[in-house]
Amino acid sequence: MFAPEQLAELLTLPFFAGLDPATLNQLLPQLEPVHLPGGKLLFNAGAPGDSMYIVLSGRLRVSAEGRDGSMESLRELARGDTVGELALLTGEARSAAVHAIRDSELVKISQTAFESAVKSDPKLLNQIAVQLAGRERQGRDANLSRRNLRTIALVPARADVRLREFGEILTAALQATGPTICLSQETLPTSNGAALSRLESRHRFVLYQADSTISPWTELCLRQADLIVVVGCAESDPANSDSHLLRQFLKQHHIATAIELVLLHDGKFNPATGAARWRGTMDFTAHHHVAPAQSGGIDRLVRNFTGRAVGLVLSGGGARGFAHIGVLRALHERNIPVDFIGGTSMGAVIAAQYALGWDWPTMAQVNRAEWPRCHPQKNYTLPLVAINSGKRMDDMLARMLGDATIENLRTGFFCVSTNLTRAQAQVHRQGSLWKAVRASVSIPGIGPPAIENGEIFVDGGLIDNLPVDAMKKLCQGQVLAVDVSEQAEFKSTLTQSYSVSGWKLLWQRLNPFADAPDLPNILQTLYRTTTVAGVRANENAKTQADLCFQPPVSQFGVFEWHSVDKIIEVGYRYAIEKLNDPATMAKLAKTVEGNGE
Repeated sequence: MFAPEQLAELLTLPFFAGLDPATLNQLLPQLEPVHLPGGKLLFNAGAPGDSMYIVLSGRLRVSAEGRDGSMESLRELARGDTVGELALLTGEARSAAVHAIRDSELVKISQTAFESAVKSDPKLLNQIAVQLAGRERQGRDANLSRRNLRTIALVPARADVRLREFGEILTAALQATGPTICLSQETLPTSNGAALSRLESRHRFVLYQADSTISPWTELCLRQADLIVVVGCAESDPANSDSHLLRQFLKQHHIATAIELVLLHDGKFNPATGAARWRGTMDFTAHHHVAPAQSGGIDRLVRNFTGRAVGLVLSGGGARGFAHIGVLRALHERNIPVDFIGGTSMGAVIAAQYALGWDWPTMAQVNRAEWPRCHPQKNYTLPLVAINSGKRMDDMLARMLGDATIENLRTGFFCVSTNLTRAQAQVHRQGSLWKAVRASVSIPGIGPPAIENGEIFVDGGLIDNLPVDAMKKLCQGQVLAVDVSEQAEFKSTLTQSYSVSGWKLLWQRLNPFADAPDLPNILQTLYRTTTVAGVRANENAKTQADLCFQPPVSQFGVFEWHSVDKIIEVGYRYAIEKLNDPATMAKLAKTVEGNGE
């Protein structure tokens, strides 16, 4: 049976709040409390559908067997969510397995109790149908899992981490989204399950500040966490951390809670940290750089924790990609943050510059100086591999982006290339920044491919010129896209042409009195060939984005490097006009103003 305070909490859950008093009085005595320790199975696929469950506190993961035989996560459930009702309605076996990610308290409703409640109040069936329809619409929405995240365990990587100070800063920032409390062993009056459940019900977030060792208190913190956050010092050596003890505990107790890494920077953000080595110590699902002395880092972390992050995707498009800078300027002026940025081809170049922390005037200045001087498509060589050698492009990107690594960027970054070796899109999330960008801009035939570890990479535009799907897997929140791949009409005035003499064509173009035939040059043809395969994928990607910008840049050529400022201005004017639209800003309101939870 439930204690009086537990019954009071039950009545606040959506499932029970919708029942009429008579049905509720009939159902309450038949409810069964279930305690499910972290890592334990609630039911497996194929089990009889003889009951449903409501999450009172804790977190569950719903999984099903994928095509390759491995278990694939479908969604996560938190306080107030229901599970098992579909099998109860249909009488069929369970279609998925459900495990407890952490210690969870559930309410079980048996088939007998459910059928009795339905007879008393037929509207209950309609209520459940609405719940199921909503779940179907949400699908595998990772952002929903973030928005119902309630408990976070803060675990120091070493004893010298200033965890208390970080906990206070994070608690203050999370207060903007709702009541937040940070608990330590000294501040928690009692650690029984009922008391912890009441704390969760009364707070939007509960932070558990763990010890530097796997003490009984730390074990409790880990068992209560929807998310485990390992906090380390960015400047310290990860080899001296105690991560192996944490790994061992989680494995022994079958705890499957997601683990993320926060690297605290002493003073200002230091781009020379060893984030890659830190990531190698555990299977982190994400990592974050936070410099408490600088603004922005904690706010970005909070947006990630609450499913309100903003991801920006930039398409390829040659020189037209300078319009991305104008859009970034407009977003900045409208106080719309960019927490993750990614792109393909020229979009990868601009995304990398932004991820390095450049503001839009710096981006304009550097691109204005570099691209007209470089003219990478004119770096001609003997065309055995490509028309040009790629040396100018390599030198320019190395000069622009330096020795930065993707893991050490303050803003989350990725770029996309086409892996010809594996015949698939390659999402670059680690390693040398300039080399990843170089792979993304390698237009086949125009420039040589990029080769890393024996694998061959070319321009990402062949497969994924607007990688919205890749961003959705990375960003917990809204995804904005900028598409500058709009092409001018690609056709000829000739009625037919099947063979061309290059020498004759050269003479006609050099002779001011001759009329050269209306034929695209080899650079135009190769570039068009690179992008044509992704046209349909591009259209689909635009519909998946929460908001898509399409600056009118078709009047500019893809190799018009000298028009940097004009193209930036077109992108800016277009984006400002779009952001002045109330309907557009309504889509972004929760990001700009907070989610009000």
